[in-house]
Amino acid sequence: IKDVKLYKGGMPAEYGGRLSSVMDIKMKEGNSKKLAVSGGIGLISSKLTVEAPIVKNKGSFIISGRRTYADVFLKASERFKDNTLYFYDLNAKANFRINDKNRIFASGYYGRDLLGFGDNFGIDWGNKTCTIRWNKIISNRLFLNTSVIYSDYNYNVKLKNGETNFN
Repeated sequence: IKDVKLYKGGMPAEYGGRLSSVMDIKMKEGNSKKLAVSGGIGLISSKLTVEAPIVKNKGSFIISGRRTYADVFLKASERFKDNTLYFYDLNAKANFRINDKNRIFASGYYGRDLLGFGDNFGIDWGNKTCTIRWNKIISNRLFLNTSVIYSDYNYNVKLKNGETNFN
């Protein structure tokens, strides 16, 4: 994450003047000078980030992923072996400077969360997004951002109670 802004009220026009709150998260652009790898292994989750230049000082990429493994511990228990509990996500971004006035960005996100108690109850949700953005500097006081955005949000609930099933 490069930057985070939280708007609790008085929304800027770019967010459609909604009454709710907005959290604007800007993603890092990657290291355009050298390869950098970071990560961590924890008790319930692990993460890995790789960033490097595509063309040195002209373009770069960053890819980052994480996953919990609570499901592995559940499987080890006879009492909870049929339950599900984990999430994972993957973020990627690439950028390339065509010249001093034109730059292209491509980014994507894929994430999923799952929670289930045997065959009786389950919730899973996730999102897939992809954005391609062209940034053009027209003059010192004017620039153009053109974006193509795809999003596929998905939310499922499963409830099984004898003869009654809900999905």
